Amino acid sequence: RHGRVGYYRQGHLARLRLIAQLQEQGFSLASIKQLTDAWESGRGLDDILGLERQVASIWAPEPPARLKLSEFRELFGGGRITPAVVERAVRMGLVGFDGFFVTVKRPKLLAIGLELVRAGIPVPEMMDELVALQKMADSIADRFTAVFERNMWEPFVAAGLPADQVRRLTDSLQRLSDLAEAVVDAVLRDALGRRAGDFLAQQAKRLDNAGEP
Repeated sequence: RHGRVGYYRQGHLARLRLIAQLQEQGFSLASIKQLTDAWESGRGLDDILGLERQVASIWAPEPPARLKLSEFRELFGGGRITPAVVERAVRMGLVGFDGFFVTVKRPKLLAIGLELVRAGIPVPEMMDELVALQKMADSIADRFTAVFERNMWEPFVAAGLPADQVRRLTDSLQRLSDLAEAVVDAVLRDALGRRAGDFLAQQAKRLDNAGEP
């Protein structure tokens, strides 16, 4: 604060994001304050905000993209986007409309979706698969969250929220996030390889039985 003017930096924004995330998980403002007060009693605010920035950055949503309606249509190669598809995309939180502009809230998903459309996958079917994959991803995230809670968070709480362990907890959180993505990628690649082999074997047998060369 300088005189009557208050200045807010990225650390404060990170704290607001963390508070919002914890509230969504059912934490009250009182319990959130108790937690941050316990940390701050032994360390400076910068150290505490370091953990909060880590939490916010690991799972922060990607920046949205803003396109003109004409630009958005061109992405699909001139193909007609039906009102039903648009309405569903809005309900799923993928896009938003503001006059003659489209806000793409998940640009990476849009890029992947466009590749699938170009490969011949119908848009409605692609959206069905996205819904199913999001449910699977929620289940995977729940498992890794439980791993973090059992093995890292609960011992930290049981020790009385020691301020000198905040940085180690922050590092553990980052490592777990990176390892979670890596193990999901590795397991998925293995599964896709097995399914591809099974598929080719089944198709070869089917064509052989049909007398196809």
